[in-house]
Amino acid sequence: MNIPSKRRFDPALFFHPASVGLSGAETPLGQTVLTHLRAGNFAGTIALEDEAEHVDLALVADAPEDVGAALRRHAARGARGALVLCDTPDLARLAKEAGIRVLGPHSYGMVLPGLGLNASIFTLTPPRGRLALIGQSPALARTIIDWAVPNSVGFSHIVGIGGNSDIGFGLVLDHLSRDPGTTAILLEIDRLRDPKLFHSAARAAARLRPVVAIAPGVRLRDRQGNLRNTLEAAFSRAGVLLTNSIGELLAAAETLTRVKPARGESLAIIGNSFAASRLAADFALDNGISLASFSPETQQVLAMSTGAPPPQTGLLHTGDVPTRLADLAALLSSAPEVGGILVVHTPSGGDDSVAIEALIACAKTVTVPLLIAALGEANGLAHRHKLAAAGLASFDSPEAAISGFRHLLRNRENRAAARELPSSAVLRMPPNQAAAKTLVEQAYEAGQEALVQDEALAVLAAYHIPVLPSRLVTTPAEATTAARELGFPVVLKAVHPSMPVNRLAGSIALDVPDASAVHRTVTEMRTRLAAQDPTLATTAFLVQTQANGRPLRIRVSDHPILGPVIGFGVGAGDPEDVSGLAAELPPLNLVLARALITRSAAAASLAAHRGSPAADLEAVAATIVRVSQLIIDRPEILALELDPVFAHARGVVAASARITLRPRGAQRPPLLISPYPSELISHYTAKGQNFLLRPIRPEDADAHAAMLGRFTVEDLRYRFFSAIRSMPPEQINRLTDIDYAREMAIIAVRESTGETAGTARLVRSDTDGTQAEFAVAVEPAAKGLGLGTALMRAVLDWGRAQGVADVSGQILADNAPMLAFVQRLGFTLAHIPGETDLMEARLTLS
Repeated sequence: MNIPSKRRFDPALFFHPASVGLSGAETPLGQTVLTHLRAGNFAGTIALEDEAEHVDLALVADAPEDVGAALRRHAARGARGALVLCDTPDLARLAKEAGIRVLGPHSYGMVLPGLGLNASIFTLTPPRGRLALIGQSPALARTIIDWAVPNSVGFSHIVGIGGNSDIGFGLVLDHLSRDPGTTAILLEIDRLRDPKLFHSAARAAARLRPVVAIAPGVRLRDRQGNLRNTLEAAFSRAGVLLTNSIGELLAAAETLTRVKPARGESLAIIGNSFAASRLAADFALDNGISLASFSPETQQVLAMSTGAPPPQTGLLHTGDVPTRLADLAALLSSAPEVGGILVVHTPSGGDDSVAIEALIACAKTVTVPLLIAALGEANGLAHRHKLAAAGLASFDSPEAAISGFRHLLRNRENRAAARELPSSAVLRMPPNQAAAKTLVEQAYEAGQEALVQDEALAVLAAYHIPVLPSRLVTTPAEATTAARELGFPVVLKAVHPSMPVNRLAGSIALDVPDASAVHRTVTEMRTRLAAQDPTLATTAFLVQTQANGRPLRIRVSDHPILGPVIGFGVGAGDPEDVSGLAAELPPLNLVLARALITRSAAAASLAAHRGSPAADLEAVAATIVRVSQLIIDRPEILALELDPVFAHARGVVAASARITLRPRGAQRPPLLISPYPSELISHYTAKGQNFLLRPIRPEDADAHAAMLGRFTVEDLRYRFFSAIRSMPPEQINRLTDIDYAREMAIIAVRESTGETAGTARLVRSDTDGTQAEFAVAVEPAAKGLGLGTALMRAVLDWGRAQGVADVSGQILADNAPMLAFVQRLGFTLAHIPGETDLMEARLTLS
């Protein structure tokens, strides 16, 4: 476990500085920032550049051409982190040459209300609170601050990423996910330097905090909405809630920072107006939120409380009793069938303040999400301000409050999706990878850019995806024979390399009933196609059994930044229209595939309808998972189209397919989501004890905490550099829920008991990933078995494979056993300047 030294960048000092130094104070930008610095209540030191010998945070507002020199001066005075507010070309290079980490360029600055620090371009400073904002647009940040101040929403951090040259979203998210003063994070994203690093950090943060994001211009860049769906899938797998508008972002912030997590998906509505409550119920139902169905026990308690027969559905009216809104909310919070409560208050006269005060008083006892729509402006605005000041989630309309409840449900779903870690191989029935590889190689050898119909279906069949029985023929006579073998009616499809993806009119014939019709149709189709394109005069034909069922579409495309994307929706439509497809990213398992089906437009068509039984959803999900596995195993695939796939009560069957290949030798973009690296699993035996060495998983949290509980006080001091007795659950979660692309933790599990006995960890840097820090620990009962050496070698081998060049770590100078251990592994040791109790161990990987 490392702690910061005086010559290293320390995020804790950067984001919680005790001293700030400003260069460029003579520029207009510098004057603005200096004014805001001095207007705050910052208890630390504020110094101009020539006044400071050492500062925790350097602020750079110089003219662009002077930034390089300013960074070198700050670094020479000991600063290890700088916030660059001006627009500076090539900032990453300038910072590296100066030996200093930078946030920017063109950052709007940083506001830390808890410290009274306003190191930004913003005049208005929001109150102290537990919400963090990370963004790139100063205009949107101003808007959010302007909303927050009158609504009593406070912030722990407001951080302007700017041009994202060095310190980016990843490092800031890493810090905020561990910050005890932050309970929720808002993100405003214009562009990302490293999407994979961002996704990793966002996922780690969302594991511990609600994270809500907005990405301006997504639809503008892609009018069909495919990019939006893809981004939503990526954010969902990170556990992040992606919103569509500033209003939705603020509503989500209001909800997630002030409301308890949703207990269930049903909503109870309590109102003092029939009309307003019914409008709220209509909006909830229109948006897929169910009203609570009261149990007989709840109905009995409600009847005793109100003196009137309660309705079975979750809609209650309070009449003229102002405190009854609060009474019923408190009562319903204990009903297990109620997932959340919406109180709709309309202005009614002099007793309104009584109702509001009662709601504030009862909120402490309500154990489910409580959302309050206080309507009106003349009086309603004052009511909302009073509720907000008390820390309650208040809204100006039932619609906004219901959207807030929907955010709670989506946040819960996203965080559940983020916990799913499919392996790189998830199929119980192993595919015939050799057959699929051979088909791809044959296509390359033949100079083909694509595998169509029979060839593509053969690749799918190798992955045990059911495909329609088919025969490839070249003459009417062969077609007639094939149709007789398959059984009538049949489907005839023209097959030719020149056939466009959006097939020519007349290239498919359905429900061909008999042999004479087959012969006649093949002849007519060839003549008709040749008239449209002479090269199609030699077209072959695929003869297939006529299939029935709900037509579905599975589409794999390649996003240049996010990598492979799996789309799913209704099939047999316009192949160029992808707007109706729900999106997901590989790797997938059955849980994630089912969720993809549920949120797709095809979900309704798969249900039972007018006497037709429901389609086999498990078969559909299994097909999606097998497509995901195919994409992982065969990186040569650039795009895949399965349309239609017919789903029915007995399963699924693919009727048509096309696979487009990358140019030979071209590299696939890396998967945004790293699969669980099961290939790193190994076994270790020493002195009759057997251990499984494997990458850590989130479900190892309890066992990891138990292992630390078996450590001696001295072991814990050596490991964590302080005399701790236990670690908070958040930190345990952070250690066990990792992204395998930038961090690896190998644990040793006793095969006899399942207990975790040791761990070794390698964490890559947040820039180019060539630097990494290590940590290793083995419980007392497992020492002397060579387990620490085996674990360290495992993570170092992983580091080499990932391109790590240098590994370092800090060790207490009195930890003689660890110092000797790392020397045996080849590490060199050196004293850290200014840190008499610390040694640095360093190893260069070949």
